[in-house]
Amino acid sequence: MKALRVPPMYKCIGLCDADLLDNGTRHPNLVLMKIAGFLFDNHILFELILNPKANLDRYEHVFMSRVFTFTNLPKFYNKAQGTADEAKFHIGGTGFYANETSVTEYRKKREEDFFRLDYDEYLNTLENHRGGHKAKGIDMARQMPYYRLYDLFVEKQVKAGFKRDKYKDYLKYSIGFLTRGCVRHCPFCINKLENQVCRYSKLEWFLDNERDEKGRLIRPYIYLWDDNFLASDKSVWQPLLQELINSGRPFQFRQGLDERMLAQSPDGELMAQMLSKSKYHGDFIFAFDNWKDRELIEKALKIWKRHNPKKGTKFYLFCGFKLKEHSHQKFYQDIWELFQRIRILMSYGCVGYVMRHEDYHKYEISNLYVQIARWCNQQQFYKKMSFWEFVYRNQSYWEEQTFPNSNRPQLKTFEEFEEDLRAGYYGDEDGQVKMCLPLQTVMKTFKRFPEHKDELLEMFNYKMENLINPQLWQK
Repeated sequence: MKALRVPPMYKCIGLCDADLLDNGTRHPNLVLMKIAGFLFDNHILFELILNPKANLDRYEHVFMSRVFTFTNLPKFYNKAQGTADEAKFHIGGTGFYANETSVTEYRKKREEDFFRLDYDEYLNTLENHRGGHKAKGIDMARQMPYYRLYDLFVEKQVKAGFKRDKYKDYLKYSIGFLTRGCVRHCPFCINKLENQVCRYSKLEWFLDNERDEKGRLIRPYIYLWDDNFLASDKSVWQPLLQELINSGRPFQFRQGLDERMLAQSPDGELMAQMLSKSKYHGDFIFAFDNWKDRELIEKALKIWKRHNPKKGTKFYLFCGFKLKEHSHQKFYQDIWELFQRIRILMSYGCVGYVMRHEDYHKYEISNLYVQIARWCNQQQFYKKMSFWEFVYRNQSYWEEQTFPNSNRPQLKTFEEFEEDLRAGYYGDEDGQVKMCLPLQTVMKTFKRFPEHKDELLEMFNYKMENLINPQLWQK
């Protein structure tokens, strides 16, 4: 199948990924791909809008999705407000309501958004070719995505000099939800008001079987957006997991799996066992978002590591939520908890991946989160260096490039660094060396929290090779 190309003289339906047009995004928009698939089934011309200043005369309708609240809407949408073109827009996505603070309003907007396309006046004039109870209109659970939607975008990026592999999420994966919902009520999560996990789609409804001229699958991998797959009933997750295993294709749950379920469910051992036998794509991904869950996480880790002692295991580490400009104690507590979670993960041989809530920007030393993420989220650094070593290596690398004949050591302890500091090596005057941004940020942190300097230094020196302890999970 070749990507659909609409000649410029024809009118068509416009599909707008607002996040792509503003910030760029790593993932294709599944809703837009499903709308594209529905239009394709009905032989309706459509295209992905790639110009934020696009001429709306070309489009009879524009379906626009925004996932992130910080995404700026495209200029053609803002220009259409108050004109006849405004009626062309069908808008939706979590980016239009995720920051709503009123529970009542949030619940209302969430429900409206979730079912918006089911009641869309235009879509309900078209035939449903995917079965189920609807004769007309899109059935989001059953609709096969049109996986070629982003091909033109990728081609343009490759021509601009970017490597094609950077866009593998757009090119190599079948994408969907097997289940929807969650039971955790995390205040920062889009599913915070959900109370259960229900079956949603069958794998066959979004599994792509397109092959190239040599008979090879074009999309050999599967990734899943399930909110909390393992929290579904055993009668749901077990057959679905077995179906994934039977497909023979590498798969991955992109939002992570709830590792706490291994400790809380009577079937935790079975979960770990089945996952250990699966053809999983990349690292297994879990989440360790709350320090208060540490006992559950460690109990689950013992189960997990017994069945998966050598498989790569990564944990999302959420941080920065509800920070404000002068919330010093909250900031310190957040950083402390982040490093304590890292310490536990290191002791079990697992890696972390720092996920920052946008609130982190509000605090005066927000760059500390940036530097921790630069270290933690790159496994070649996380596994070999402490955070302090990473920070100092940034400094020594800068000095090597600026003063190639200096013969300075690549790594120094903090105590050795302080000797240089006292000797006047660092500063802004002639003959003195400037500190790189990571080192400046660490020093600002020490200055802001002098009473916690020793504790911070201890945490900054956590190192996996010193902390890993297989006896924690070996019987």
